[in-house]
Amino acid sequence: MSTFYPSNFSNRNGIPLMESANLAVTDTEVTITLSDRSFRWLNQKGIVLFRLNQPIPDGTTATLPIVFSVNNFTQPLTVIGGTAATVAELPGVGVYQLYYDKDVNVLQLMTGLVSA
Repeated sequence: MSTFYPSNFSNRNGIPLMESANLAVTDTEVTITLSDRSFRWLNQKGIVLFRLNQPIPDGTTATLPIVFSVNNFTQPLTVIGGTAATVAELPGVGVYQLYYDKDVNVLQLMTGLVSA
């Protein structure tokens, strides 16, 4: 991934893609760190694909909220309805679809668990 243009596009002029650089678990939350300036090149609102590269450790409490951190700014991840997204909503390494709105500081998980 380019450090100059960290929001690479998953297809030409398509949906931007951000990736996790680090993951930390505390007693109160799971913090996913993104590359520097990950949101800089994005429009004010839209859809972004997020690739979780690090697995959430086994045994992590499923009710811990997920927060994103970039350049010393922390943004909670929410689900539809505005409640906090938890470890239960991110089942593992993979690609997730998010909606963001910079005007009102919203970062919302659009994809969820799908049972087979």
